Amino acid sequence: MPDALPKINLLGINAGESSHKGMEFYVNYRLFSNSGFQINPFLSGTVTKFKFKDFVDGESDFSGNELTGVPDFQWNFGIDFKSELGFSLYGVYRNVGEIPLNDANTLYSDGYQVVDIKSSYVFKIKNVFEAELFFGINNLLDEKYAASILPNAVGFGNVPPRYFYPGNPRNYFLGIQLNYDF
Repeated sequence: MPDALPKINLLGINAGESSHKGMEFYVNYRLFSNSGFQINPFLSGTVTKFKFKDFVDGESDFSGNELTGVPDFQWNFGIDFKSELGFSLYGVYRNVGEIPLNDANTLYSDGYQVVDIKSSYVFKIKNVFEAELFFGINNLLDEKYAASILPNAVGFGNVPPRYFYPGNPRNYFLGIQLNYDF
């Protein structure tokens, strides 16, 4: 009979609590509108003060630290232009603050700014189909940024932890969409 396997005690304990104070906002305004076109600027965002209230994990006390993986602010400013002739132009500027990467708040990602634009033309085909031709550029200024992070990352072997997953460089898209009207 084989030797008895060692007993492993796996116990998970909720290590504490967090506070999620902040605000979200969205402002949309019709700046100009006449029979030929309209211009609508908008502003949206979040401001957060997410913190660990009482968080002790073994010998480490993270109480009062910023919540891991959450930027302290994020906001978007954009403009939407639409023409009665079917032309439109949409642009947005996104600004994201730094993000704590670990519970100890000893590592942070850099904040970043990204600009995206899209233009399109919508038209009818024999009053049965509606077609949209569109073209756009994401990350217009070719910003290097972390689009995704892995909080409290752990490295394996001799490899350091991988906290960052890069965002796409400047990229272009083009397409057509067809809709059938019943």
